[in-house]
Order: sequence, then structure tokens, then C-alpha cells
Amino acid sequence: MRRDTVTVPPFNHVVLRFATDNPGVWALHCHVAWHVEGGMFLSIAERPSDLVELVDKMDSDVRQQSRNFCGAGSF
Repeated sequence: MRRDTVTVPPFNHVVLRFATDNPGVWALHCHVAWHVEGGMFLSIAERPSDLVELVDKMDSDVRQQSRNFCGAGSF
């Protein structure tokens, strides 16, 4: 993995291109809390259909623990 940064001027955008070969929900930015509060955070769901399959095949106890941890234990 490589860490690169880019400054995006106001009212502009950046196009990212990357291989989607690692199913998951990935954070795009950093862990600085006030950045998240300021709207400078993005989550990317990579290969969501594979994620559904991975969750379906997950051990039921682990799946329930994960849902409880995320506050989604009721579904």
C-alpha cells in the first residue's frame, strides 16, 4: 500500500482510479475527528455483492457480534 496526498482547490474535484480487488468498506481520508465532522470523509464500498456473500457465509455468532458492535443487532 502506498500513501499519496493531493490538495483539492475549492470548487474542484479529483478523479481516482484503482483496482477493485479487495471487498470491503474502506475509509478515504484520515482518522482526524474534526475532519470527519467537517464533511471531509468518504467511505467506499468495494465490490458490495462480494460483501453480501462474505457476510452470508460468516459464522452466525461472529455475524451477530459484528451487528451488535455496530448497533445493528435488530436486523
